[in-house]
Amino acid sequence: MFKTLPYKAIKYQFSSDLPLITLTGIGFQNITDHSYSWHNLHRHDKHCLIQYCISGQGILNINNSTYTITAGNAFLLNIPSNSHYYLPKNSTHWKFIYLEFSPEVLPFLCKIYNRSGPIISLKNQPNLLIQIINLYKKALNNKLQSLFINTKLAYKFWIDLLNYNLTSNSNNLTKIDIAKKFIEENYPKSTLNIDIIAEQIGYSKYHLCKIFHKNFGISPMKYLQNLRISVACKLLINNPTWTIKKIAHHVGYNNDDYFCKVFKNLKGITPNTFRKQSLHYDTLQTIYDFSPSNKKNTLM
Repeated sequence: MFKTLPYKAIKYQFSSDLPLITLTGIGFQNITDHSYSWHNLHRHDKHCLIQYCISGQGILNINNSTYTITAGNAFLLNIPSNSHYYLPKNSTHWKFIYLEFSPEVLPFLCKIYNRSGPIISLKNQPNLLIQIINLYKKALNNKLQSLFINTKLAYKFWIDLLNYNLTSNSNNLTKIDIAKKFIEENYPKSTLNIDIIAEQIGYSKYHLCKIFHKNFGISPMKYLQNLRISVACKLLINNPTWTIKKIAHHVGYNNDDYFCKVFKNLKGITPNTFRKQSLHYDTLQTIYDFSPSNKKNTLM
């Protein structure tokens, strides 16, 4: 499917007052040099990346989680972020095709990330692979330089990718998946605690914490805290007349002073300061960038 394609990297830059998803870069590479390494924490080129492995393998590190990327699988990243991907010493090569999208795609990416983690399998998804190949061929033939053609194809790709992710394995929930869903449905309750969550799935709280962390790279209570603050961010943006106290109570905090303390510890700023921020990308990143890594997708 990829054999006849030439190796090339192509960039796009659009100027528009509309918040449209656009493909900003696409490339096909075969990496054999072990100096290939991208540390993403301090990168200035803000974008969302999907990188599909054709053959060989690569390594992706996100926070304290490590993933081996093998043929048929892709990883999704929000850049900048605390992540690092590279060609490992035990791999002779890493052949892949990558797509970079404007930050407006972040809600799509994080919806997938919330459900499945940063790794997705495209082995049995010819429709998505054909779309990727066609995007690359169009790029090679200078057919993606029109903003509206570009954004139309970018939206179709992400809508199809999201649909595939949301409809796959929907009936194969484990007890830990049920625990995570229970947290997401009950986070506004200030009484929600580790004992209630453990009782819901019939685990001891110690076993729950162990398995939850193994699967999602975070403890259940830390996930609950992050979720509450993420929802609070949305309320701060979308409900400018709501008081901090009202928002705190809405996400499960009876004490608004404690809510402000937790918020600042996680976001580095107070709720009031966050509310005053106006940068579109930074707002999106702060709202959506809370998801746990899902080690069920670790392909070691």
